[in-house]
Amino acid sequence: MKRITAALLLATWAWSAYATAPIYRCGPGGRQYSQTPCPEGRIIDAADPRSAAQRAEANRVAAQERRQAAEMARERRALQAATQPAQASGFNARPQLAQAPALAPARGKHQKSKKGKVDGTSDFIAVEPGAKKKGSAK
Repeated sequence: MKRITAALLLATWAWSAYATAPIYRCGPGGRQYSQTPCPEGRIIDAADPRSAAQRAEANRVAAQERRQAAEMARERRALQAATQPAQASGFNARPQLAQAPALAPARGKHQKSKKGKVDGTSDFIAVEPGAKKKGSAK
């Protein structure tokens, strides 16, 4: 345990020393950044202006948000696993019939057409009220 603590403290100290190294803004228009001095480079102050308490609070809030995100992801996965996916019904978006369709009548026997009755399998055709039939003259 002492070794782990010592390693963490050493890593923290090394990181803080690395992070406080000067940063130089170089290149045309100041678009490049470097840790080594460059011609016509300017030093940029990259120190964190927050206090130790502000950094600790930011770390606490970030950890809390990570826990909430993980919990929400677990809930979403559980909900998706419990939900059955919808079955595709085809291109015409009509549900598949639960029963087998009736067989066509034997050849040679014709069924009489029943005008005005809808059996549910044919498409509906709308007719404009008062429209004249073909061939009738007024």
